[in-house]
Amino acid sequence: MVTLSEVVAASTEAETVGDGSNQARGPSGGARLRMLRFHPALIVIAGACAALFRQAMHSGLSGDVFYEVAAGRWMLAHHAVIRHDVFSYTVHGRPWLDEEWGFQVLLAWLVGHAGAVSYWLVSAGACAGAILAGVARWRVSRASWMWSAALSVLAAAGLSVGLAARPQDLSYLFFALLLLLLALARHHARWLFAVPALLLVWANLHGSFLLGLGMVFLEVLWSLLPPSGGRLQVARPLPKKAALLALLSSLTASLVNPNGPRLLVYAFHVSTSPRLASLIAEWQTPNFHSYLLLAVIIGPVLLFVCLLAFSGTDFALQDAVLAGLLFIAALHAVRFTPYFVLAACALLAPWAPLKRETLRPALATLPLSGALAAALLVGTHVPAGAAQSGTGSLATPVAATNFLARQGGRVFTTYWWSDYLVYRHIPVFVDGRTDLYFGTGVLRTYMQVDSLSLDPDTVFAHWRVRWVMWDRHEALSTFLSHDARWRVELRAGDAIVFEHVGAW
Repeated sequence: MVTLSEVVAASTEAETVGDGSNQARGPSGGARLRMLRFHPALIVIAGACAALFRQAMHSGLSGDVFYEVAAGRWMLAHHAVIRHDVFSYTVHGRPWLDEEWGFQVLLAWLVGHAGAVSYWLVSAGACAGAILAGVARWRVSRASWMWSAALSVLAAAGLSVGLAARPQDLSYLFFALLLLLLALARHHARWLFAVPALLLVWANLHGSFLLGLGMVFLEVLWSLLPPSGGRLQVARPLPKKAALLALLSSLTASLVNPNGPRLLVYAFHVSTSPRLASLIAEWQTPNFHSYLLLAVIIGPVLLFVCLLAFSGTDFALQDAVLAGLLFIAALHAVRFTPYFVLAACALLAPWAPLKRETLRPALATLPLSGALAAALLVGTHVPAGAAQSGTGSLATPVAATNFLARQGGRVFTTYWWSDYLVYRHIPVFVDGRTDLYFGTGVLRTYMQVDSLSLDPDTVFAHWRVRWVMWDRHEALSTFLSHDARWRVELRAGDAIVFEHVGAW
């Protein structure tokens, strides 16, 4: 029977055999210093985690996070789960199945009690936690400390693709924890008791809990397969009854949410919606002109193929299938990239690129880890909770929104900027809750106005729009600039604000 602490301790002991300094040091001195002696690989792991915080600290807030925190504040103020739209003027009162309600409440509560630094904690903090859980998972697979450090860099690169103050980042942490629990359960089935609790929380944070259920379902399949040989084999399959009980318990736990069984159907529908993929960039295929995406998606696959062909390392079939499925998912939608990278790291963990490690635990590890983290984090950064500045349609139009907040009348603005208006208590035409608008025609109308395939004034007249805030480089801005029924009231950065002249 193996526990996590025993696995890590045994691996550490094996790596320190022959270190004469261990025997030379007296018992009392060794006892005093044992807690301070860590492997130098932890310097790299600390650097990988700090790099994620650096990215978060140099990126302002934009997009979905604004409606997320607005919804959380509404629920805290009303002491109820939000079930109807309260933020738009087009579908106001329409039923809204909010699958992310738990994250929204958590984020709003943290921001209210711990301050704006909470945005960094739920993004970089969650991703750093996923790396640490990953390191524990890789060590369970007997990965060396130095190889674990290298994998942490790969994991950090993959997680950086989805780094934002959104529920996805907590899902990366839960995914990494589930990988760890299932690996530990292959040594001792008692770890499966933690899986339903994990799914219970996950199901109330984000719809990706379906991925967790799928992973447990795969474990049931592996338990039913006969023993196999070769380089790819089912490693330590779970007991059949334990695996099946874990699946049934996890499924039951995921039903404990404000929407019950409807949540599973809804989450599956959203995850497979072609309309969502056509509208949102993260649901679209990766742009391999990005060297980062090319490295973190294609790189692990090429390495695994080479290892399978030219090395003698044995790999777990469970890890290979999961990584393969997530590779296909990542090619379909870039949002699955962090999940794939974490799964790929678990798959590659058994490889030993170095036959023998020469580095040993040392007292200098802690100060060097702190120095590297400080070097990455010190210096100028975006204030915590500040909106993303700069130019372009992704920047947040703070000045223009300040102007609109002092006015009256309905506002029509871009899909991306609408979330910030929701945060500022300004009703919107459409916003980042894309699935809420399915079946209403609002999304289609918005796209037609954006592309000028429909007369904008017809839409604006129908909804009695007084203000239009748009990117000054886009076609609609040019159109309204030559429309006598509209006049320019404000130019602020890339945002231009038009006011309708007269009554509709």
